[in-house]
Amino acid sequence: MKTLSALAGLLFLAFPAAAAGPADGIAAAAEEALLRDGGGDLVEIEGFAGPDGNIPCSRGSYSNSWHYKFYAAGDWLQVNACGPNVLNSARHRPYSRANEPDRRLPASFAPPAEVLKKLAADKIFTPAPNPYDRDVLMRIRLLPAKDGRPEGCYWYVAQGRAKALTDCDAAKAWKLGGAPAPKAGKLQGPAAKGIDTAGRYVQRALDTIPRKALGARLMLIESLVDRNGSAKCIEPKDGWSYVFALPGKKASSAFAGCRGKTTSDYVLFDGANAGDIDKLDPIAPPFKDSDFALSQVPKDCVKGYATLSMKLQNFKPRYSPFAGHSLVWTIDCGSKRHIVDGHTGRYLGPGSKTPIHQ
Repeated sequence: MKTLSALAGLLFLAFPAAAAGPADGIAAAAEEALLRDGGGDLVEIEGFAGPDGNIPCSRGSYSNSWHYKFYAAGDWLQVNACGPNVLNSARHRPYSRANEPDRRLPASFAPPAEVLKKLAADKIFTPAPNPYDRDVLMRIRLLPAKDGRPEGCYWYVAQGRAKALTDCDAAKAWKLGGAPAPKAGKLQGPAAKGIDTAGRYVQRALDTIPRKALGARLMLIESLVDRNGSAKCIEPKDGWSYVFALPGKKASSAFAGCRGKTTSDYVLFDGANAGDIDKLDPIAPPFKDSDFALSQVPKDCVKGYATLSMKLQNFKPRYSPFAGHSLVWTIDCGSKRHIVDGHTGRYLGPGSKTPIHQ
């Protein structure tokens, strides 16, 4: 089965990109959940789609996938898949279990295109085209009764501060609080996508270091970057640094990528550049890439500095700079610091440069 999955993945990369909806990957995601954890109930599907509700399955990118969440015996497993192709799976360890889904989705539901069509027809929500990134969040799960809406299955749709709901059949729609979606031409995104972004080398890092340092887990991604979120390759071993640590040890291994070239250091050292590992959980893709994260901070940060510092960390709940947001990008421009959610790409606000204490 594993060999067939690997072969399917290679064939997947060989063909042109195709679009997939959330229903297209359910069977493959369920099979992965069965192999990984003995199965479970599918309780949520989420993804960042374009204005047409589609996600392109291109070159095995983790951001180009739907995220399927399964629940069994008090634990959650997230499977990332695009159509019949599974990209990866990982345990989901939420900050708060109270808001996590634990009830099975219905066997059938309206596709995203129908959901967006219903919202547009009711003049509730029309997504603005974004040339920089797919940023229409679409999430299906069961919700409790609230504000006159009955308990049941709902599609949640958001872009920026514009938010809306439909029932899972796209028969009824509701507008939630927030400002309208941004209009085309007034987006805050960068003029061009970054070339040497953090996401470019992450899979190679994950494939390389754990083979040499068994049990090593990715704890930190960082670099000095330009205004597009690409690494500033100042020295031969510079660029994006992917720091791995072994559980229970103050030691780490490093993987670096820049301008298409990579280097790795399998010799364990003191881990000083990884920060306080005890305050961090491992990083698991997918995450919003560095170019998109940088596009969300105030303009004066990017315009005022040619070189900025970016760091992606997955904080344990008690140490997070923003409660409820564990995976965050920390972006430093001069004396100022800004924080961006690593999952959604949403700007959370200014941060403090003082250490986070217990």
